[in-house]
Amino acid sequence: MNRAIRAAALVLALALSARVPARGETPEETFSRGNAAFEKGRYDEAAEAYRTVLRYGIKDARVEYNVGCAAFRLGQLGEAILHFERARRLAPTDPDVRANLEFARSRCYDRVEAPETAGPIRMVRTVQDTVGPGRQAAAVVLLVWLVAGLVAWRSSRPGGWNAAQGWVLAGLLLLLAVAAASWLATRDRLEGVQMAVVLKPSAEVRAGPGESNAVLFTVHEGLTIEVRSERQDWVQVSLPNGLNGWVPEEAVGKV
Repeated sequence: MNRAIRAAALVLALALSARVPARGETPEETFSRGNAAFEKGRYDEAAEAYRTVLRYGIKDARVEYNVGCAAFRLGQLGEAILHFERARRLAPTDPDVRANLEFARSRCYDRVEAPETAGPIRMVRTVQDTVGPGRQAAAVVLLVWLVAGLVAWRSSRPGGWNAAQGWVLAGLLLLLAVAAASWLATRDRLEGVQMAVVLKPSAEVRAGPGESNAVLFTVHEGLTIEVRSERQDWVQVSLPNGLNGWVPEEAVGKV
């Protein structure tokens, strides 16, 4: 795997007000204890320490990343991918998170490929993977100002648009379209789409919520799927290739 753990101290306001457990540890101390255990190869102890930090209600990509690393060393592929996915949601452009997530995914039994996407969609997804949502929003604002400025400048001068000016405007509009589409898609992914990871070695996907429904296919540990709806102890999931069905809620962990 890439970098094993993140050793940086947690600098979070939430940590300062969090309830300190009976042993008197702060979240930073628990995090450091987890790092020390990881370095000594005590991965189960490290994972539990990191999970204790998360139980404070802290949301930090470094902690999620470290849980993923410890879980991977323990052979818990589903848990590792779940926490790497959570880390990516919090830090979508972090290269270590992306590299370890892809490495863990390469160990999955299931190889489910999404349908081939058109060039513009691939371009948008590339931007999503390399630029954070804050910078995407800033790029949209900047490009809007550039387009407006160019149009205002051209309108204040005599004559029409020449070829060079037209190409510049077209290029800016294309960049604006890509940036806006990427930002909107990223916002929807972070706020509106619930993803999950299969945690059980295998799970039967059924035609409906209940053991009496027919088995459609089987998914295996580590596969990332989209949650479409929930009913009692069952969740309806969709695979990247479009297949969908119902699995027991206990078989998956939500990102």
